[in-house]
Amino acid sequence: MTVTQSVIDETLRHTGAPVQADPGAETAGPVVRAQAPTTGALDRRTSLNGAALAAGDAAALWLLLGLTLPAALGGQAGLPWQIGFVCTWVIASLTLRSYPGFGMDVSERLRRSVICACAALPSLIGAAVEFPPDSVPGAVTLLLIAPLSVPLVLLTQSAVRGLLRAANRWGVDVAVIGDGEAAATVTDTLRRDWSLGYRPLDSGDANLAILAMPNIPYALRDRLLDGPLARFRRVLVMVTQPASDTRWAGSHQLGTISVLEVRRRHLEPGDLRQKRALDLLIAALLFPFFTPLLLIVALVVALDSRGPVLYGATRLGWRGRPFTCWKFRTMHGDGEQKLAELLARDPQARAYYEQYHKLPSDPRVTRAGHFLRQTSLDELPQLLNVLTGEMSLVGPRPYLQREVPDMNPHTDVILSCRPGITGLWQVSGRSGTSFQGRVQLDLQYVRRWSPWLDLTLLVATLDVVVRRRGAL
Repeated sequence: MTVTQSVIDETLRHTGAPVQADPGAETAGPVVRAQAPTTGALDRRTSLNGAALAAGDAAALWLLLGLTLPAALGGQAGLPWQIGFVCTWVIASLTLRSYPGFGMDVSERLRRSVICACAALPSLIGAAVEFPPDSVPGAVTLLLIAPLSVPLVLLTQSAVRGLLRAANRWGVDVAVIGDGEAAATVTDTLRRDWSLGYRPLDSGDANLAILAMPNIPYALRDRLLDGPLARFRRVLVMVTQPASDTRWAGSHQLGTISVLEVRRRHLEPGDLRQKRALDLLIAALLFPFFTPLLLIVALVVALDSRGPVLYGATRLGWRGRPFTCWKFRTMHGDGEQKLAELLARDPQARAYYEQYHKLPSDPRVTRAGHFLRQTSLDELPQLLNVLTGEMSLVGPRPYLQREVPDMNPHTDVILSCRPGITGLWQVSGRSGTSFQGRVQLDLQYVRRWSPWLDLTLLVATLDVVVRRRGAL
């Protein structure tokens, strides 16, 4: 089923209209799929476009200062200040994500260029302090360098984009999802204003999507973002008036069209590498410290009850791929049989288990298992999963395949992030939270993800473990 058909079906369900019976029937709109993994051609094209624009900026600014700075400083070259000005400008542009700047109109490019000029201004001040201008024309020339750099950069970027377009290397493919006049308007706008860098796709795979369904209810919009559109790295939602009520979106313009840009940071390659590097660094630092503790816990588990020390359970990992999640064994070998017998004869326990997917007095858990669960020591072997890339230190908890129906319609969003040893659920109630509450907390984590949130949750986890809050 195409993304377009999935969006239409979800819309019909939300409005209460009958769903189209034949899922293979033809529909209006592009025949597209969300590209997974999200790296590849998009990132190569983005990197090429960004590098070309950065090189153009650097060359234009270097030429401008090479011609004007010696004249302003009475013949002094001021080479260190020239280098500082150019480097500061480019670094400021990278910080503002101005390269390649897809989706930015002229006014937004102007705003960011002015910010970069202000950031680079201290280099001119330093040059003036070291080599004070000895004439009025020199002083005027020095004062004009920053203002002249703004239009020069804008013109240079326009020329670079034109050259890239002529070589068929400018912009990235986007899927315009919608029906009727709105989709046609968006497609026409993007094709007419090619400098925006979004190329409407007729068929194939895409990382970016534009939802051309203005004025849809907020609840439906969120269901589409968490459902059929969950695997797109970025989604632009067409609206008639700018808005920013969703937690992972900001509003801006595509020509005359107002859109909400939904940016999923946990799918961005740079952020993925950053998160992975943090996982490896912390896991490598923790392993020497935890090795003696791992050996002691393994001995306790072996002496307490019969069975293997480690327990490998199949869980759903990144993008729903099953993997073996390692823990110290905390249950008896016939634990599932004991649980089934208890749930069959105790309706109250069955109702509690259906709501929380846990039991306060679980007959499966061993004596040592109770202590290991309260202190979370049973999860230490998951550091192995972190090192192999199957898990992250922080993320949604690993889910079972049989829990997927209870996760809907948020399954794709939650599984788009690697599961974690700890996370927002673990520091926000744990066993005191219902299963649906856990799903909402995991969903909130994915939407809010940042390296700073991960570090905050790691510190909060230490407090939870020491106080044994929320564990059964």
